[in-house]
Amino acid sequence: MTSKSIRRATDEDVPVLTQIRNDAHAKKVEYGDYVWGKEGDGFSGQWVRNNVAQKEVYVVEQAGTPVGAFSLDLDDEPHWGHQEPIAVYVHGLCVRKGFNGQGVGSFILDGCAGRANDLNRRFVRLDCAIQNTKLCAYYESLGFIRVGLKDDGYVWSLYERSANRRPIA
Repeated sequence: MTSKSIRRATDEDVPVLTQIRNDAHAKKVEYGDYVWGKEGDGFSGQWVRNNVAQKEVYVVEQAGTPVGAFSLDLDDEPHWGHQEPIAVYVHGLCVRKGFNGQGVGSFILDGCAGRANDLNRRFVRLDCAIQNTKLCAYYESLGFIRVGLKDDGYVWSLYERSANRRPIA
């Protein structure tokens, strides 16, 4: 098994994070998911730089190669409304082209569960566009349960999973 690790992103990571985010954007467009923009749109290095400066953005490395990224928030009022501090919220989960299907996404989400436990929070939560049925099915295959919907022009599936869930061996 190839070793994976998660670390906080820095300004030096912006070029590779921009590529990873754009790889994920292209994959979403393939599935008719336009919440990050239409075909031909993408993320600029400046957008990624601002994101890294303003949020907890993380890089996932596999054998020293950056292969994924995500951000982690302690609240998400725009999608979830006001909530008690019982969850962490995953955003922008991205896998670099060529690394899909290698367990990067599940590794990220298990790492987020560990962070939730460290913070004494019970759930890992995320959202995705309901029309991206492949992505919804993927999250459900990892034990996430749809607990609601949010309509703000796009319809979002709101998912959560217990932070104490143990991976199946």
